[in-house]
Amino acid sequence: MKFCFKSYRFVLSNSCFFHIMYALVDCNNFFVSCERTLDPSLENKPVVVLSNNDGCVVSRSKEAKDLGIPMAAPAFKYKELFKQHDVKSFSAKFELYNFKSQRVIEISSSYVDKADYEVYSIDELFLDLTSFKYIDTHDYCVKIKKEIQDKENIPVSIGIAPTKTLCKVANRIVKDFPEKFNEGVYILDTPEKIEKALKWLNIGDVWGIGRKLRAKMNDNGVYKAWDLLQKPEMWVRKIMGIHGVRMINELKGIRQLELDSPSPKKSIAVTRSFMEMLTKKEDVRERVETFGMYCSERLRKQNTCCKMVTVFVQTNRFRKDLPEYRNAKTQILPNPTNSSILIGRVVNDLFESIFEEGFHYKKAGVIVNDFVPEDQRLINLFEEDSQNQHLPVMKAMDAMNKKYGKDKVRLGSMSGQNTFGRAQMSPEYEAFLKNNNASRS
Repeated sequence: MKFCFKSYRFVLSNSCFFHIMYALVDCNNFFVSCERTLDPSLENKPVVVLSNNDGCVVSRSKEAKDLGIPMAAPAFKYKELFKQHDVKSFSAKFELYNFKSQRVIEISSSYVDKADYEVYSIDELFLDLTSFKYIDTHDYCVKIKKEIQDKENIPVSIGIAPTKTLCKVANRIVKDFPEKFNEGVYILDTPEKIEKALKWLNIGDVWGIGRKLRAKMNDNGVYKAWDLLQKPEMWVRKIMGIHGVRMINELKGIRQLELDSPSPKKSIAVTRSFMEMLTKKEDVRERVETFGMYCSERLRKQNTCCKMVTVFVQTNRFRKDLPEYRNAKTQILPNPTNSSILIGRVVNDLFESIFEEGFHYKKAGVIVNDFVPEDQRLINLFEEDSQNQHLPVMKAMDAMNKKYGKDKVRLGSMSGQNTFGRAQMSPEYEAFLKNNNASRS
């Protein structure tokens, strides 16, 4: 049976359509926007941000997109185009991006009750506006957007709709037609608006439809989101399972996806791809021990200790001309800790047990998990516990780094060089790190 629009309208009107609203706050070209807060002269110029090892494009300004630079483009292939059009390229500055993300979250979430928001990614969060029945939702979100712009200089788009999936649709409309929605806010609040939007939206752009599923949809005559609603539910269930049924209900305006409450991290990982392959044992060891210290810092920041540490190393799997090697090893600690000294010792022991000479190493990392609160540690009576002895030193080290800048106080085994392989830095970013060191996650 085909989907009937009259019954669709009836469903909407009988589900308190106008009173059940989500808003999706989405930062525009987020990494590029963050770069522009450091250097306002970058406004209206083509800008790209590169991945950890300056290898691929991970964020593009509108001007860069208009030049045909695709997402994930290898930077070396576009070097001439960058030069020809004076495209500014920058190494990723994740400390800055995390800091700005937290500020956007703080501002946006202050407009709703404590539990009425969900951080979806570093540049997106959902707000639940259901309880705001007697205000102009559009104007309220314009106010949110304006405060973020005024205080953080980060442009955002806000899509408003009765479901999270439709919020994504509304948000895309704002971004694709900025001249029409110059306030940066659009609300899908009538069946007519939703029908028009779904008839415009390509099926591959629906939230949850991947490349393979899009091809299967196209093979069955589904090219627009609206086409999917014309398919019988049994067909949708056969192709996509229960996920597909939830999706079409979301597209109809029937809420299926609630806000997820934030859950505590179950693990912390610091991993890096090196700019150049490393062959010397001490070079790789220094990187790995540095990663261990960063994990320890993050544990202390959230007042937890770990009971398990993992170290891994691996070669470049894309270099078929070189021998391949990868290995990892985990150790369970006798006493939970967040001491950089203790974790550093474990990391070094694990590294010694997995490192093999004769290989070109491209990536390594440290992962800590199995957390307990810092003040609820259960101590093994038969093992020496140095955590409490080290804690005052660790707190002092964190305070000094917060005041004077990243890695100014560090373990003797650390070189103090950045581990991201980021060559294209700026004095403005160095100043940011010094003044906002607390932004490290």
